[in-house]
Amino acid sequence: MKILQLTAHFSPNVGGVETHLDDLVKALTKRKHKVFVLTYRPLTAKADWEVYERKSGLSVFRIPWIPGFFYQLVDKPILEYLYLFPGLFLFTPLVLTFFRPEVIQAHGLVAGAVGVFWGKLFRKRVVIITHSVYHFPKKGLYRSFVKLIFSSADFAMGLSSKAVEEIESLGIPKEKVGIFTYWIDLEKFKEVKSAKKKLDWEGKFIVLFVGRLVVEKGVLELLESAKSWKKNIYLAIAGAGPLEGIINKQKSISKNLIYLGKIENEKLPPYYSAADLVIVPSTHEEGFGRVILESLACGTPVIAAKRGAIPEAMDESVGKFIDVSPKTIKDTVEDFYKNPDKLKKLSNNARNFARGRYSEKNVEKIIEAYED
Repeated sequence: MKILQLTAHFSPNVGGVETHLDDLVKALTKRKHKVFVLTYRPLTAKADWEVYERKSGLSVFRIPWIPGFFYQLVDKPILEYLYLFPGLFLFTPLVLTFFRPEVIQAHGLVAGAVGVFWGKLFRKRVVIITHSVYHFPKKGLYRSFVKLIFSSADFAMGLSSKAVEEIESLGIPKEKVGIFTYWIDLEKFKEVKSAKKKLDWEGKFIVLFVGRLVVEKGVLELLESAKSWKKNIYLAIAGAGPLEGIINKQKSISKNLIYLGKIENEKLPPYYSAADLVIVPSTHEEGFGRVILESLACGTPVIAAKRGAIPEAMDESVGKFIDVSPKTIKDTVEDFYKNPDKLKKLSNNARNFARGRYSEKNVEKIIEAYED
């Protein structure tokens, strides 16, 4: 089958969605499907990129676009839409003409709108996938527009039951909506022996944050909390984003903050393995929390906000849910620090939990959606 993937973000841009898309195209091409990815150049990460890239079974075209505006427009959905829509809209008919896919898979609302418009004209099956919970308004023009997008698609999928309920609340028939789940490479994400020694973290209790350095990820609450942690507890931060300056400023005056910068996804397993805890302190409705999957596969328990779809990604057999504030973060981290047996019990459960839920077989649900 020939499949067009429409997305605003793709590697080498950095994020959970981008990593999922890498996994998706890898799984599809391994099953002999031919994939074309139409996307933008990296919009939020500084990285080397190519306009056109071709590998076995995969072609990627990255539209040259003005970077640096995405984070500024996150809380302005109309402007964000106008920023991301034109390039995908203009290039999609060219790809449809020359690549001739049987299916368009669109990721998110912007790509979804582009996909259903051109999909109708070119008579292609369109599958829309959402990676987050949008909180559509109860009424108004925006809700009507979103309903038109989903009702025009042949099938829609949400990453969580919350996302599926949100799509169905628009009046989309249940038979046109499904759920999918991320997966990870369980051979890549597994415990790395002697990782603490290799990273020079021996004798330190490490709490690791991995993700975009934005307010919505709870970075500010985490930094504030770390100021009052016991002296042998360290906060390690891996990622890039607008809050880098604040992190570097705190690092210059704090002995327990380790800033690792941007780390490529395939290089993360030693860091997960060397950490005693991974923390996901999101203050917004997290779509799923891919970091959770990767951490558990490496045997490291997770402290996570009880928001969005995070409770669907893990349970308290492998971590702890919290209401995010500097105090609750501090209390939870220090409780695990003082009770290593409790932490060890969660760690022993983590790998099997990930193996049972997050293997590559999860791609089959998406492939089923491609079929009429």
